[in-house]
Amino acid sequence: MAKISKKIKRIVGIGEVVFDIMPDSRKLGGAPADFLRFATTSGIQGELISAIGADDLGREVVTELNKYEIKPVLAITPYPTGRVLIFNNPAKGHTAHILENAAWDYIPFTTEAELCIQNADAIYFDTLALRKSYSCQTILDLIDAAPQECYRFFDINLRQNYYDKNLVQQLLSRANILKLNIQELRTIAKMFNLSGSVDDMCLALKTKYGLRYIILTTLAKESRIWGLEGLTIMQNKQLQQSFAYGAGNAFAGAFMSSILKGLSQKEAHQAANDVAAEVCKLTKGSD
Repeated sequence: MAKISKKIKRIVGIGEVVFDIMPDSRKLGGAPADFLRFATTSGIQGELISAIGADDLGREVVTELNKYEIKPVLAITPYPTGRVLIFNNPAKGHTAHILENAAWDYIPFTTEAELCIQNADAIYFDTLALRKSYSCQTILDLIDAAPQECYRFFDINLRQNYYDKNLVQQLLSRANILKLNIQELRTIAKMFNLSGSVDDMCLALKTKYGLRYIILTTLAKESRIWGLEGLTIMQNKQLQQSFAYGAGNAFAGAFMSSILKGLSQKEAHQAANDVAAEVCKLTKGSD
């Protein structure tokens, strides 16, 4: 009898790709790429749709993505490859300045990107990449091109002033998974006039937008997921700090890949919690 091969699951990140420029080093950044680093494990294939400049940093983006075995689906634009300037802040851990008019602000809708999306089992997007109208329209069109059964992971990532109620509503209406932290929930609560407990507000969002999962990190070493198995709660009592810089993306990527592999909500939550905890042990700051 011939052996039946299992279909390789494909996760596509859409949006910003940058280099985080720190005082003494730099590293590949941007939530979609960081998410894919942790999602593309054990047979999960990752692809990143974005844009780079015709510059040294753009070439370095491709090199870094290949290192992590993430397929680059990158348009080359006349704009510079994205950069985020990271400054150490003794009080807050770090501050970030996201430079304007980067290549990822001008992501075109291409045949390659559309084909990539049409074959996805899960897609990932956030608000930041939609700060300019050009990429905003492209990303909305790409999300709409995804298969009906596809997981649509919306990591809200409210940054600076690059969002408004209309944008959040447009993305929520297209999502079936929402991830946010406690500060972002407070912002959304004011935006949508939500009231009651944390559970009340998250369940209201879940019901209104027909979400499969809502993931909430509390910055108090705890995460909660409302989903197909009700509410699951995980804590990291052994940690000496709250969620560290990058831990949120690690959590998101590990959770999504675990769900695609067929793990239960509780199992996926535990796997995501474990990965985020490892990042917390290695990194100082907060996410």
